[in-house]
Amino acid sequence: MVDVIPASFGGNPCNYGKRAVAYIIDLLLTVIPPAISGTVGLILLFVFAPLGILLLVLAGIYVIVFPIVNLIRQGTKGSTYGKSQQKIALVKNETGEPIGILFAFLRILIFWFFNSISAGIFFIVDYLFPAFDKRRQRVIDKLLSTVVVESVNVTHKSNPSDPLQTPGIFHEDRAHLPPPSI
Repeated sequence: MVDVIPASFGGNPCNYGKRAVAYIIDLLLTVIPPAISGTVGLILLFVFAPLGILLLVLAGIYVIVFPIVNLIRQGTKGSTYGKSQQKIALVKNETGEPIGILFAFLRILIFWFFNSISAGIFFIVDYLFPAFDKRRQRVIDKLLSTVVVESVNVTHKSNPSDPLQTPGIFHEDRAHLPPPSI
């Protein structure tokens, strides 16, 4: 078995089983609701067409919107719905803060780029890599300096009691500046 090394900021990397369960939960949440809605919509298409069409359209909207919502959660909170259920979070290795929406999108884009040019080999290697790595990181995590940790151990450099220092939330500046002179 591989000795586990903590993340640079001190968090404990989560085990491979929790990552796998989180992925399965996210996959099921992405597939099951639109599959049920689409199947019922197809059946109702022959019985009551307007309701069947509505259910098919809702299934299509869900398939597009849910992954985007999950991506936004991953960037801002550090965890998708599956990761939240497993109490794990994807964070920056150095600081322990969530990676941000653009970085989460870039992470997915880079993963699928490498996957497409390697004919799926990168997919297999990337998902099996945490089982053999000391920090339990995927290959894409190593490339982007991120780590999945137990979320109870995630620490932020900001003061959580001060809502103005909460990462990812925009607050108006409290500085009192004189009005501009014309």
